[in-house]
Amino acid sequence: MEISGKTKLFSIIGAPVAGVVSPPAVNAWFEARNMDVKMVPFNIPLEGIDTFWDVLRVSETFLGCSVTYPHKQSAYAAAKIRTDRATRLGALNTLRRNPDGSLSGDATDGLALVHAILAKGGTLTGRSAHVIGAGGGAGRAIIDAFCEAGISRLIVEDTDQMRRAETVSLIAEYWPNVSISQKQVADILVDATPNGKSATAKSLFSDDAIGGCKIVCDIAGDPAMSQFLINSERMGKTLVEASDMGHEQVEVQMEFLLQKKQP
Repeated sequence: MEISGKTKLFSIIGAPVAGVVSPPAVNAWFEARNMDVKMVPFNIPLEGIDTFWDVLRVSETFLGCSVTYPHKQSAYAAAKIRTDRATRLGALNTLRRNPDGSLSGDATDGLALVHAILAKGGTLTGRSAHVIGAGGGAGRAIIDAFCEAGISRLIVEDTDQMRRAETVSLIAEYWPNVSISQKQVADILVDATPNGKSATAKSLFSDDAIGGCKIVCDIAGDPAMSQFLINSERMGKTLVEASDMGHEQVEVQMEFLLQKKQP
């Protein structure tokens, strides 16, 4: 689809932004629906982020933007309206420009993984999950979305004990019916760290933990290189990899962007 003066933009911003993988999938989504919209990456340094928010508000060319590191907290502050998810997390990754120029925001990372699990035939209601990297932005969003989807028990793990404590506090405040467990067996295993990007990095989950689960999720890995996914596939487990989450991320972001669900 050619770009014209009528083309709308749904940008993705970050610093750096060169490594983002979203534009091809998002642009294919727009093109398949014959929509004159393009995702374009913008490298926005921290010192220029407030200027970008001003441009986003004033320009009708923008439908909104996708937000990656390090701008998620700034995006939260820029949003006039936020979903309950974004409010709980204090950060967001998707902004929609409203007709009056105000910005509405949502946090869709965790929701994308929930949808990916459901698409693979998994369930979350009444299940248990073990999340490694639970104190990071993605890990915390995943835990919040799991709780919202009806998970009953969580094993919360992070090398940074302060960040882990913050995630545990979020669960206690908003999801008091979800229990925090020390038991090292769970239905769903999630590696929410970058570990899966390395073909030489050892799995963060033991073979015993994998053997006792039903579904494994590596949000950074693919079956060709993640030792966690390789071990899990060998044991006959259902795999949810980064590309599965990425596919669902497009769907949930577009749902918010096109206002199929209001904040």
